Amino acid sequence: MRADMESVSLQRPAWKWQVLSLFLLCGWGWVSGQIRYSVLEESEVGTLVGNVAQDLGLKVEQLVGRRLRLGSEESRQHFAVRLDSGVLVVSERLDRERLCGAAASCVLSVQVVAENPLQLFRLEVEILDLNDNSPSFPTTHRSLRIAESAAVATCFPLESAQDPDVGTNAVGSYWLNPNSHFSLDVKQLQDGKLFPELVLERALDREERPELQLVLTAVDGGSPARSGTAQITVQVLDINDNAPAFDRATYKVQILENTPVGALLLQLNASDPDEGPNGETQYSFGVHTSEAVRRLFALDPNSGEVRVSGELDFEESPFYEIHVRARDRGVPEMEGHCVLQVEVEDANDNPPEVLLTSLLNPVPEDTPPETVVGLFNVRDRDSGANGDVSLEISPNVPFAVKSLQNHFSLVTRQSLDRETTSQYVVQLTAQDSGSPVLTTSLTLLLNVSDVNDNSPRFLQPSYDAFLPENSPPGSLLCTVSASDPDDGDNSRLVYSIEGHVQGAPASSYVHINPNNGNLYAQRTFDFELLQVLPVSVVVRDSGSPSLHANVTVYIFVLDQNDHPPTILHPAGDDDVPTLERVPLSAPPGYLVTKVTAVDADAGYNAWLSYRLLPESTEPSLFHVSQYTGEVRTARVLRDTDVAVQQLLILVADNGDPPLSTTVTISVALEEEALEESYKPRDFLAGTKEKPDLTLYLIIALAAISTVALATVTLLAAWCLRRRGRAATSPRCCWAAESPSRDFFNHSSPKLQLCSDGTLKYMEVTLRPTDAQSQCYSTCFSPDSDRSDFTFLRPCPPPGTLPREPGAFLSAAGTLRDAGQIRYSIPEELTRGAFVGNIAKDLGTDVGKLAAANLQVLSDSDSQYFSVNVNTGVIMVSERIDRERLCGQNPRCFLHLKLAIENPVEFYRIEVEILDINDNSPEFPSDEVSLRIYELASLGARFPIQPAQDLDVGTNTLQTYHLSANENFNLNVKSRTDGGKFPELVLEKALDREHRAFHHLILTAEDGGSPPKSSKTHITIQVLDANDNHPVFDRPSYGARLVENSPLGTLVVKLNATDVDEGPNGDIRYSLSSHNSDALRQIFAIDEQTGEIRVQGNLDFEEATVYEIEVEAKDMGSPTMEEHCSVVVEITDVNDNAPEVILTSFSSSLSEDALPGTVVAVIHVKDRDSGDQGKVQCYVSPDLPFQLRKDYEHQYSLLTRTRLDRERVAYYNVTISASDLGSPPLSRHTILPITLVDVNDNAPQFEQASYEVLVAENNPVGSVLVTVSAVDPDSEQNSRLSYSILQVGGTEPGLDPTRYLSIHPTSGQISAKLPFDYEQTTYLQFHVEVSDGGSPALRNRTLVHVFIADQNDNAPRVHFPRAGEDSATQLRISPSTAPLALITKVVAIDADSGRNAWLSYHLMEATEPGLFSVALRSGEVRTTRALQETDASAHELVVVVRDAGEPPLSTAVTLVVLVEERGPEALLGSEAQAADGGGLPTITIYLIASLVLISSVSLVGLAVLGVRCVRRGSAPAVQGCSVKSVDTLQPPPSHIFGHLHYEPKQGDTVMGVQVTATAPPAPRYRSCFSPVSDISEFMFVKPSVGTAGVKPSAPSEQAQPNPDWRFSQTQRPGTSGSQNGEEGGAWPNNQFDTEMLQAMILASANEAADVNATLGGGTGTMGLSARYGPQFTLQHVPDYRQNVYIPGSTATLSNAAGKRDAKPSGGNKKKSGKKEKK
Repeated sequence: MRADMESVSLQRPAWKWQVLSLFLLCGWGWVSGQIRYSVLEESEVGTLVGNVAQDLGLKVEQLVGRRLRLGSEESRQHFAVRLDSGVLVVSERLDRERLCGAAASCVLSVQVVAENPLQLFRLEVEILDLNDNSPSFPTTHRSLRIAESAAVATCFPLESAQDPDVGTNAVGSYWLNPNSHFSLDVKQLQDGKLFPELVLERALDREERPELQLVLTAVDGGSPARSGTAQITVQVLDINDNAPAFDRATYKVQILENTPVGALLLQLNASDPDEGPNGETQYSFGVHTSEAVRRLFALDPNSGEVRVSGELDFEESPFYEIHVRARDRGVPEMEGHCVLQVEVEDANDNPPEVLLTSLLNPVPEDTPPETVVGLFNVRDRDSGANGDVSLEISPNVPFAVKSLQNHFSLVTRQSLDRETTSQYVVQLTAQDSGSPVLTTSLTLLLNVSDVNDNSPRFLQPSYDAFLPENSPPGSLLCTVSASDPDDGDNSRLVYSIEGHVQGAPASSYVHINPNNGNLYAQRTFDFELLQVLPVSVVVRDSGSPSLHANVTVYIFVLDQNDHPPTILHPAGDDDVPTLERVPLSAPPGYLVTKVTAVDADAGYNAWLSYRLLPESTEPSLFHVSQYTGEVRTARVLRDTDVAVQQLLILVADNGDPPLSTTVTISVALEEEALEESYKPRDFLAGTKEKPDLTLYLIIALAAISTVALATVTLLAAWCLRRRGRAATSPRCCWAAESPSRDFFNHSSPKLQLCSDGTLKYMEVTLRPTDAQSQCYSTCFSPDSDRSDFTFLRPCPPPGTLPREPGAFLSAAGTLRDAGQIRYSIPEELTRGAFVGNIAKDLGTDVGKLAAANLQVLSDSDSQYFSVNVNTGVIMVSERIDRERLCGQNPRCFLHLKLAIENPVEFYRIEVEILDINDNSPEFPSDEVSLRIYELASLGARFPIQPAQDLDVGTNTLQTYHLSANENFNLNVKSRTDGGKFPELVLEKALDREHRAFHHLILTAEDGGSPPKSSKTHITIQVLDANDNHPVFDRPSYGARLVENSPLGTLVVKLNATDVDEGPNGDIRYSLSSHNSDALRQIFAIDEQTGEIRVQGNLDFEEATVYEIEVEAKDMGSPTMEEHCSVVVEITDVNDNAPEVILTSFSSSLSEDALPGTVVAVIHVKDRDSGDQGKVQCYVSPDLPFQLRKDYEHQYSLLTRTRLDRERVAYYNVTISASDLGSPPLSRHTILPITLVDVNDNAPQFEQASYEVLVAENNPVGSVLVTVSAVDPDSEQNSRLSYSILQVGGTEPGLDPTRYLSIHPTSGQISAKLPFDYEQTTYLQFHVEVSDGGSPALRNRTLVHVFIADQNDNAPRVHFPRAGEDSATQLRISPSTAPLALITKVVAIDADSGRNAWLSYHLMEATEPGLFSVALRSGEVRTTRALQETDASAHELVVVVRDAGEPPLSTAVTLVVLVEERGPEALLGSEAQAADGGGLPTITIYLIASLVLISSVSLVGLAVLGVRCVRRGSAPAVQGCSVKSVDTLQPPPSHIFGHLHYEPKQGDTVMGVQVTATAPPAPRYRSCFSPVSDISEFMFVKPSVGTAGVKPSAPSEQAQPNPDWRFSQTQRPGTSGSQNGEEGGAWPNNQFDTEMLQAMILASANEAADVNATLGGGTGTMGLSARYGPQFTLQHVPDYRQNVYIPGSTATLSNAAGKRDAKPSGGNKKKSGKKEKK
């Protein structure tokens, strides 16, 4: 073990700047208390670094005395300290790159030394990098050679730029100039360095752009940023990626069939944009070109000229398709294809042929003109004019021929009638335009058939069905029936339902039997939601096309009693009954309240009755009106009656069975009436006698009212009489001339009577006789209260669909050529096979043929056939080979000519030789070899020589099949001549490395039965391309070396493989351009083997890890490369001893240093790593010091226990440092430490607190008290000084230093000002003593100063106030009683205690015995009664004296004047009421009423007179609501009305509702009065009860009476939400709607009563304020108007009387009683 000892002595001056002051735990720890500055490099000399004096806590004025300086030579080299300001400045230019190189952080250690005492401070100055270097590339220009076949996303590494700056100023990003092919990818190494790579984003194309110029820019992160650029030239290498392309894909040539051999057809031209051999082109026939075509045409391989090499025959083939390919010389070869189409012209040597394509037979009789019934194809094998064919038709037939090119259609020329003509014979003649003309004829026999031309018809134009609501689903509604005169399927009918109702299909409501027309309900209907349901029923026959008819079925839902009544008023909780108050003085018939209910049902089911149940508290005390619901008292109330009555009222409807609802009302019997509205109506019985004037006014008022009423009655009778003369019938509303008068002549009323004989229910059905007439007016007698009319609009006539023409039906027709006999036989028949019977076909006897000498002419194909004359049978005489006779012609005919004698006749027999499947498809070769480049693009096509099949038609080649494989698919192309040739289509990319050879089997199959086939084997060789880059067996390699490894040591051997073959798989290794020059000097790589070896010195202390970037390139074209990284870790050895560095050290230590005080900071380091670099430090355990390990390589020397300088004044501390290597190395350092005495004792006062009592007004400068303290320290630490401090909590104005002063050394406290008790009563302050130590120690004591009061303030009079020279005057009455209080003297004294006790004394008085003053209170009172002999003015002098020593006093003078009091003050508050003699209030009311009634009567009479005069002048033909006969509109076909009425006594208004059930007729509501014999339509509202029908508004609508509108304050909803002319909106919820309906209907007879019992205002009809002024009766939904609630018995006269009776005398009497009480 090696040990190096170093001794540290205080006698050596070199250690002075290494001494550092104490490091306290709270402030100067190494980690948290280190001072660090930062300064930019290249800063000018004198640049401020930091304020050292301020940051170290040093005073600037002490810097010179303490000789502040920089301690180390390195510190003085770069920095300097200015003693005048204490700042640290730069002393020379700083170059960070020179000082720290590429280190991420550059920190310089600066030591600052101060003496007296000696202190050493360690500072750190960080040199911040300045962006003063620009990035630069190793080479400014670089060339890249990239093949145009390089794959997209391929990366090409580039050299990195170098920047000496660090951090953000180093290279931060790379930019590539915008271009269309490359992008830039920047990768980051483990050390943070960036290196760029070019990424191919778009495929290169040398033909488009052979060279690209790129600019790579490296930008650092400085501000401003610096950059460097490099020029990159990308040269695109050519590959054979373009196939030769013809200037046209298809060439067309016309040539005569007599063209001589060698004639030039055309010259082909193909071009290839590639260069060199890749662009040289040669021409050849494609594999799809047949051998027959190759014999007829020749192709020059270099020039591309095509010439005739054989004889052309139009009959053999009029068209030739030649496939030509152009192939380059590249590797691999690529080829292009084109098609040469050769048309051969022919002469006119073929007659036309008429082929029947399609025929409609029979033809339907309803076929419209121009309908196609037959299609023909007329063809002529000739071309040009020789092939132009015309087709003629025989005359006198209803058909015509239309032409479209060579296709003809047989169309109808006029309508057909099967009953007139059922069959036609049509002859067609075809003729060409050649020379000579050739023709062909065809005869057709056409029949005419019957069609479905009659649509079904319903037996009725419309149907009505009636269904009670709540009927179960499946109920039969009605049955509809229709008929069809057609037969068969045309007369079979099917019923169905169409259309929608309320957005839902109508079939969801009802169901119809499709066979018999029975209509059933699908669901349960609710009358309150739906009254009328129109359903459209459709009937269709089964013809084709089917015909249909429509009919509408109106389903009327009949109401059932399924809703109990709903209580609207009184409204209250179910558990808490409504409370009503009734005075005990209420007479019999007093109106308590009114129960209002509503029933959602309609008609008779909605009639409500009210009944008081016996369960009420006293049923005999109250009475409930059966129809109005009014609750009244039945007798006079008694004191014995229960104070709170519970009334249980039953509300029942008149349904069967009836439904009911109960309501509970609490009635409180009270002394006085609370509501004016509850007064009895017979109030006139209790009126008292009026004064005479009042009686006269009442008589005058009654007389004027009677006269006015009589006048109105007479005038109304006169008007009615004139109107009655104009009408034809006194009881009918319609005019005499109205055609609607017959409505009632055909009505069928149905009456339902009650048990007592009264009318209960009337149902009227009105059926008009004139379908064109319609009247919407209504007329009823005053005995009718309600009418509900339902109008049905006439059903629209059943619609008919337009008749559709019958579709063309194709049928196969069998034709027979009338000009010749044709037979057909298959080929290859044996000899003697039967062909046909000529005798039978000619229709002659066999014997006649023999007698006629039947002969076969020799110019025909007679060698193949023979005729047996005896039998007339034609037989095969020789084997027939169709392929030899006709080749590839689709049809093959042999002709046989026969002749007979007597007479001479010739017969031409045509025998068609039918092909049989006797030949298999044959490929030219059984083996096919293809060489395909593995980079061939998807979709590339590779033609295969087609197979040949000598058969024709379906027996010839039909399809190809390819064996299953992953890469290729088969595409079969068809030529214009019908030939098919196969092509291989690349579906999946080839990969030679995956599969070098592909073996496929191509099968050709014909369409025979059974089919025949043949196969050829296809071998595909995949040509290699350099499409695989080298691949390392690992993406990264790792190696470990010791730092003493010799040169040539193997680091690692790399292994990369390339699956390509040949040069494409030959690999070369090299170090990447991203490796630094220093790394290249240490390591080398073998380019063949990939071995990396050491060629330089390895030093662990210089670098522990090396990251080597290696690239492997193949030798293919283009070159492809791959990269990997090799991480070499250097292993350390123990060859460095530990180093002990004193970072900070204090050689003198205060004795009061706490345990844990930092004495020195030690930094140990060992350049080795691992255990060899781990260092352990320790000190002797006998010393009061210890080492603390702050962090790795950092220790602090701390005090372990408290120190005592008197016991030990000096220590030598030895620090030992050793590593953990083998063998271990160590080093020792000795530190001398001296203890220094400190001021560790604070002064102590002799007393904890002092108390002083001082009288006010004390003399200035007097000593109040002396405080004293002692300090056990000596010299400077024991020198004491005193001072006064203000104590918290003392009043703000009581600053002790204002009143007191203390001697700084003796501690005597003196008064600076006299004290005033009235201002200050108490003083409290601290006295602080401090010693002269550093830091000074202090102590405090508390001093209490109490101020004693002195009698130095005289009393002060506050009341009565008077001036200094004046007296206060007081006035009293001569009648003032004895001991009366005259005044009170009030005074105060500013002193306190006994000095503030006051007493009052009467010192002087004009009459001393008349007045006295209370000693303590100061009250001045009279002692006796005043006498006349007493003076009128008395002067009193009152003295106020305190109880001090000596006492102080104050006097006040009072002057008391004796005077009489004013008369106004003696008057009482009572006032006598003088009788004004004016008119009583009732008299004024009567006068106003008389004037008002007179005015209103006069105006009313005038208006009524004018109206009657105008009506009298109107035409006499007007009715109830029609102005003339012309205004009547056609009535609906069905009128269904419901009239409901039960008269009540006193009814003044009758409401009539007219409801339309047939859509879209409107609904009407009318109102009548007993004096009116006409009906005026007041409200017209569209019906909402009919589902699915949109209502239509009538042409006229009367404006509603404005008196029935609501006030502005009762407008519903948002203010202003309705316009002035439109009605207010109906309430949104059902409850509000029903409530409003009931309130409107129940109060209809009380509309004129301004205080109706339902609580409404003027003109509100008793409605609450929630509904707006625009809401009139016309806004009530019509389907809710069926609710009937009996009205009130109140009349207009009663209401008027009630209003006039309010200011009655009875009320005055009651008021008088209240006053008396």
